[in-house]
This record gives sequence, C-alpha cells and structure tokens, in this order.
Amino acid sequence: MAKKLLATNALLMTVLFVLLPAQPAAAQMGAPSEFEEWTTQTTSYTIKIRIGPKVSMAMSSAMTVTDQGKPVNRHLEVHIFSRRSGAEIKDVVPIVKVTAPDGRSRQLSNVTACRVARHRETEPHFGDNVYLPTGIYTISVTVGKETAVLRNIGLKGN
Repeated sequence: MAKKLLATNALLMTVLFVLLPAQPAAAQMGAPSEFEEWTTQTTSYTIKIRIGPKVSMAMSSAMTVTDQGKPVNRHLEVHIFSRRSGAEIKDVVPIVKVTAPDGRSRQLSNVTACRVARHRETEPHFGDNVYLPTGIYTISVTVGKETAVLRNIGLKGN
C-alpha cells in the first residue's frame, strides 16, 4: 500500500511539474529587512530612500553590474509620493546625487523606473545597483525643481 501511495505521489508531482506554466525569472535580492530606509520631504513630495543588497536581474541588462570600476554591492531605491495626496509619482525620473565620506560627489547615471522587474514586493520605485563602501553619505534627490537632501546616511558592511 505504501509503495502504491508513493508511486501515485511521484506521478502527481511529475504531472504538476509538466503542466504548470513556468514563472518568469525574478530578481534575486535580500529580504526587505536587509534594507535600510530614510524619508524626508520637499514642499511637494515625500522622498523615501531604501538601500540594501544589490539586485541580480536574471533576464535584464538594465541593472548596473559595475560602478566606479568596482562590482556593485548595493541597490539604491528612490520612492516619490505627492505630499498632498500620497499618490506615487511615476512621471518624473529623479536625479540622484551621492556625496561620499571623502566629500566627492557624483550623479548616478542609470537611475531608472523599476516597474516591470517586480524585484520588490513594495511599491514600484526608481533605482539601480551601485558601489557604496562602508561610510557616511549625503544623498540628494531632485524631482522637477525641488531637491531633498538626506544627510548622515550610514552604510555598514559590504
């Protein structure tokens, strides 16, 4: 009886494996708890920055893999919301500038809308993989004519 049940289960699993549609390749990234988050506001917007482990996009070449000549080690997300309505802002790509602990600043060149990749379970965002070693950073985000500055962004590890 046990052999027949085992054989039936094996057959059922084989049928399910063959009949179920394949799922599209998803990004591999750390759990949401591995991300740190900072929020600030401008006159019109609430800006949320999330930084965590790099995102590995199996089917996309859109994510940066090297930054400043080094392999990326983090994923930087920018979430933009209207202060008045709370609605997500989708139609303006932010300009993101990072100032490193040594005072050197650079504008991130590949910040794009992350909407189709579905590598996050939270709301869609703008983002990219970056190389940011341990240190204290200042990140400015410009949306239209308004700029939010987040100071003392402490990153550890990696």
